[in-house]
Amino acid sequence: MKLKAFLLGLLLCCYTCVAFANVPLMPIQDLKPGMQGVGKTVIQGDTIEEFNVEIIGVSGNETAGYSILVRLYGDLIEKTGGVAQGMSGSPVYVDGRLVGAVAFGKTFNDPHYCFLTPIHNMLKLVDMPANRSGDWLPKSTGLMAGGFTPMGMEYLQERLQGFGLEAVAGGGSGSENIGSLEPGSAVAASIMQGDLTLGALGTVTWTDNKGNVLAFGHTFMQRGQCNFFMNKVWVLGCIPNMQSSYKVGNIGEVIGSFTQDRASGIGGKEGKAPASIPVFVSVSDTARGQNTAVRVRIVEDEKLVPAILDAAVYNTVVKTMDRNGGGTARLHFEISGKDKDNKLVTIDRENMYYASEGLSKLMNFEMVEAANILMQNKFKQIDIYGITVTAEITDDVQVVEITQVSTPKRDVKPGDKVPFEVTLKPYRGEAFTKTAYFTVPKNHPGGKLPLSVRGGSSLAWAQKLLRKQQEEGMPVKEKEAKFTLADFIKKLNEADKNNDLIIDMASGMPKGMTVKAMPEAGLAGILQGTPYKQKKTFDFIIDGEKEIILHVDK
Repeated sequence: MKLKAFLLGLLLCCYTCVAFANVPLMPIQDLKPGMQGVGKTVIQGDTIEEFNVEIIGVSGNETAGYSILVRLYGDLIEKTGGVAQGMSGSPVYVDGRLVGAVAFGKTFNDPHYCFLTPIHNMLKLVDMPANRSGDWLPKSTGLMAGGFTPMGMEYLQERLQGFGLEAVAGGGSGSENIGSLEPGSAVAASIMQGDLTLGALGTVTWTDNKGNVLAFGHTFMQRGQCNFFMNKVWVLGCIPNMQSSYKVGNIGEVIGSFTQDRASGIGGKEGKAPASIPVFVSVSDTARGQNTAVRVRIVEDEKLVPAILDAAVYNTVVKTMDRNGGGTARLHFEISGKDKDNKLVTIDRENMYYASEGLSKLMNFEMVEAANILMQNKFKQIDIYGITVTAEITDDVQVVEITQVSTPKRDVKPGDKVPFEVTLKPYRGEAFTKTAYFTVPKNHPGGKLPLSVRGGSSLAWAQKLLRKQQEEGMPVKEKEAKFTLADFIKKLNEADKNNDLIIDMASGMPKGMTVKAMPEAGLAGILQGTPYKQKKTFDFIIDGEKEIILHVDK
């Protein structure tokens, strides 16, 4: 066993001497309880300060990995109130040799105690399990959010819950002249940059003369291979907290990329920024005459992009509205990208929305689903290179209801273009009439032709038709359709809008009619309608549904 330990130490020493000769290291087998050391971190600006460290002992084993229990003390620790979020990654030295990085502290326990991640684990960035009890938590999993309103912060918290992340309001983008990174420097791993910022603050553990950087001493989101912005940080201060103190700072310029996110820490390199998606959001509130425009970049992460995009748009909307209520909104978004064959892929969608409460959340639904379709589809990888979102909001209730439908021509022939007079009643307004047309299918077998005249926002017709089809039985499709990503994108781009006036066959496909593309079964098919559906778009949301019956003379 001693020979094995000696050989292991020799291999680590040789590896260290070749790759990391500029930093003297202390292996865990050399650590003894009671040893005294110093740690480095930033609690104000970009000045690196030292704190005292006492080695308590080493826990773990070679298979599961080791952790080093330490006690922190001194004037700096008294200022911070103990181990604070943002100190993770702070390097600890004993006798001038680097031991490891501050990583884990215990919630609601004495904040002077924490675990270090051994430096050899970080240098290899090995993805190993973290065998610690559930209340030992990483000391920098909190995200610092800049530019968010209180309502925006609340919604951001909702969207981050699924990722096991929390956010606190902090500074925005820093413009101070921050020095180069070195062990003890404040650093951020961020997922959004620009007018809104979102990133985790931590401390640099180790650097070399090639621009390599190790930080945090624990995982950020355990993505393995990743692409996060590497940012300098200007620390504003340390905020005391009953659960755990935390640093607040301005996330500064992007200086490189973090490309590894492992159990033992995060690693990357200064220089080239990671691939990211530019997003432009423009919101106008016609009631207040207020306009807001936001530009951000979001890292290319298929799970994070939809949630962060949602939060960014929501925050811009509530900031512009400056009220918590309802109204009418028109939202237009365009998501552009390319597939592996370098072919252009675009989702271009506009719709109108009304809600008496919660308008800001309702209007983002289609946009988030579109982002999910492109980022997480099972068919092929799509590289998104731009997202543009434009919204116009008003206090007005721009909603009308269909109250009557008539036509001068009830007896028709296949191929006839039939006019319909549709009476619409606005909220607290005078009724008015609009004309829409429906062309009778040329292959209609003759007889009754029930038509549904409805608004795109009405679901009563779908529930009614679904009950009817369940009673009568759905027609069996001759061949199961095989969908591609292009089919899904086409469906989304052409989907009914809330401000569409739609005329379609009310009972689905009649017997005797054959078409190349049969409608889907169930609710999805009802919402899709028949291949003969015709619609007209207006500047108001249309609700309600009326049925009218024509007679087709074959």
